[in-house]
Amino acid sequence: MNKNTLLNIANFLCQFYKVLIAMVIIITTAIFIHFQFDRDSYNEWKIEQPESDSPIRYETTNLVGENPIGDQKLKLSDWRIASLYFSYLKFIAILILNYLIITQFGRVLKSVRKLKTFHQTNVEAFRKIGYYCLLITGLSTFNYWAFNDYTKSSFSISINILLLSLIAFILAEIFKEGNNLMEENKLTI
Repeated sequence: MNKNTLLNIANFLCQFYKVLIAMVIIITTAIFIHFQFDRDSYNEWKIEQPESDSPIRYETTNLVGENPIGDQKLKLSDWRIASLYFSYLKFIAILILNYLIITQFGRVLKSVRKLKTFHQTNVEAFRKIGYYCLLITGLSTFNYWAFNDYTKSSFSISINILLLSLIAFILAEIFKEGNNLMEENKLTI
């Protein structure tokens, strides 16, 4: 009974996060489109300077003008078009990949609930999760922020997502071995 309760909670959280991701994609896209038509309405919006917390990174920053930016916030309306499109497309792609990861994890939960734990579908689901994590790592490797007087580009590797990818591939191999043992067990009966 406890196992089903935990599976139900995990399934509910998967569904909740999928709806949340879909809403964030819709809201972000609406703001992105509105920003294209009415940039002046975002004059008062400010954002923090981009920071990378990855231990493996290379950053370059260019500042035009005499005043250093320091801890000042950047005006959203000063965002250059190429940087804006790059950041938007990267953000949406990462959200879609997160949605696909949660979908695959939900499929694994569903098969575990049906007591089909070590089936080939779970092996494939964990492999897909691993590949999606690798894609997220690849997408988040390069950042480019360009505002009127401020440009920052960085190259960083997210070790956390790489570890998740490794864990997913290890789980795929564990489930593959479990599937092989289950198939051998069926043949010996």
